[in-house]
Amino acid sequence: MAPEANVCVVQDKLSCHAWQKHAQARRWGGDVLPSLIHPFMRFQREQNTGAWVDSIEPCMCSQHHHILKIICVHMEYLEDIDLVVCSHRPAAIQLVSQGLFPCSPLAPTLAVSMDMLEFVSDLFVNMAPNERAWAATLTKYLKACGHEFATGDSL
Repeated sequence: MAPEANVCVVQDKLSCHAWQKHAQARRWGGDVLPSLIHPFMRFQREQNTGAWVDSIEPCMCSQHHHILKIICVHMEYLEDIDLVVCSHRPAAIQLVSQGLFPCSPLAPTLAVSMDMLEFVSDLFVNMAPNERAWAATLTKYLKACGHEFATGDSL
């Protein structure tokens, strides 16, 4: 008897959508996020010590390679990159090593910089019920970047 395969027998669109979301959550939680811990920690360490290099080394393995076109969202600009990926060097690991977080676990088309994610995280912490969330978050971010304001509370 053949081994069981994961087959989705769908009776309506809602159940198919729910199954796909569940499968994606399982992939993120079980495979992708655990594999990103060490690359993220290495990126943080290299960035904090000034040893970080903004380049991706080419893979020399014998696996099949393909190119992903990815839009990268940074604080100051957008960037289009062509990322060469294979089973040995998945896109998520390469992106996190460069300070970017992918929008999907396997073939991302969008990646967001860790700086932008930190800023948005601070924004949501300050958002409710504070009606001045944007100003408070921007002030905190600019101070963390080394900018100072001449007055005590100009915003």
